[in-house]
Amino acid sequence: MILSINRDGRGLVIPWVIVHSAPVPGIRSKRPKFLLLLEYGLYRCFESFFRYLPPVWVDRIGMGLGIAAFHLMKKRRAIVERNVRIAWGDAIPSREWKHLTREVFRRNGANLLGGTRCMVMDDKTLEKHFSLEGAELVNEHLAREKGGAIFALCHMGNWEILARIAHLIVPGAPAGAFYRPLNNPWMNRMTKRRRQRTGTILFSNKEGLTRACPLLRSGGVLGILSDQHAGRTGCFSSFFGRPTSCSPLVELLHRRTGAAVFYIAMIRDAPAHWHIQITAHPSDAVIDTPSVIGHMEKSLSLSPADGFWFHNRWKQPKRAPLQPQHSRSALVPSTVAKPWRWLIIESANPSIAFAARPALIHAISQAAHTEVALISQHMPDFACSFYQRDVAVTDLAALVEDIDSEKSYPLDILLWIAPAEEGDMRGLASRIPVIAAIARKGHQDITCPIELEGALDEESTWWEFFHRLGIPRPEQ
Repeated sequence: MILSINRDGRGLVIPWVIVHSAPVPGIRSKRPKFLLLLEYGLYRCFESFFRYLPPVWVDRIGMGLGIAAFHLMKKRRAIVERNVRIAWGDAIPSREWKHLTREVFRRNGANLLGGTRCMVMDDKTLEKHFSLEGAELVNEHLAREKGGAIFALCHMGNWEILARIAHLIVPGAPAGAFYRPLNNPWMNRMTKRRRQRTGTILFSNKEGLTRACPLLRSGGVLGILSDQHAGRTGCFSSFFGRPTSCSPLVELLHRRTGAAVFYIAMIRDAPAHWHIQITAHPSDAVIDTPSVIGHMEKSLSLSPADGFWFHNRWKQPKRAPLQPQHSRSALVPSTVAKPWRWLIIESANPSIAFAARPALIHAISQAAHTEVALISQHMPDFACSFYQRDVAVTDLAALVEDIDSEKSYPLDILLWIAPAEEGDMRGLASRIPVIAAIARKGHQDITCPIELEGALDEESTWWEFFHRLGIPRPEQ
């Protein structure tokens, strides 16, 4: 398995989805060329070392590295625990959240290192390390129908096996996958060459639909990773009961080609061995984005610890975090079991608190699928959970933690309606992803600082504050 850095310097890249099938002149990296070469060289040394170790040894080393990462990567650990709480917090006791978070690190260490070991295996050797359930469903469909098959894949299990899943299930059938190029051109070229050996056709995001449709119409198989955040272009749907951006690609390709949809779950059931479970979308059920996402939830729930939960799946944009994120919506109100949670902390100064109230009430009125909690000395004149604030809060972090723990799903946004120096915000950023306040950029405890010159006891200052956060001004 190849690990690489995204263009923004954060996160892991999944090579089988992102390698290029043609020259990629547009690949750019901010890192110097010698660092890219060093990265490539280190990976080849790393890969060469592990290819001579028994796969079971590699599996155990991976688990050990995963546990080490759990203790060392505090920010990543907070993201994983947050995702675990949103997805399964209502199904497991709170004391199990950290245990499952640790197991996610442990399993993914084994899965990632196992993928590196499997990358240099031929198909015959690789078959010893996985078992298949449901492959006959795909083969029967392709033998009976002209339309191809779409594999809706989750980021779970051994990614190298996922990369070759279509070739392994339906040998000889045309197979394709979407990709994003690696920033490192040497690693990109190496991975591209390896993917081409299996006959996989790789589509860029720009050409994907135009090239993927003929593949499916000709009876081909297409793998699509469908469980990640899809950005502002995605469909606003419910994922594990929480509204978020979801990829509509499976639905779009099905509508254009009539291809059948199958769901793939991969579970590590023994050291260096994975079980692949294939299920078909029910023949009498509509294939749309909410139904696809619902089946993805079932796949991930078969083995929560095998899911790759290291990315901020239910994220808000860093700029204008309160702005409506999506133009398309597939949400049914009853499907939102875990709404977004805002925590508002008002100033102890009544002049500031009441100056901000009109803009605050307007912001709340614009927020859909949101629960609001208020810490204040002043009774609210809007619907929310109210917590009486003492004149001096000695341990704000403890109070926020208590409020956060009241629900199985975590707090998402903290709005600091007070001077930045009025309270101690240390430790809050590790629990709440977005902390918005009027402050200068670079404030270490505020993730979304808004620089304003106006007086805090003037209404206009707070109207501008919420406007900068993405709330449209009311019509005059």
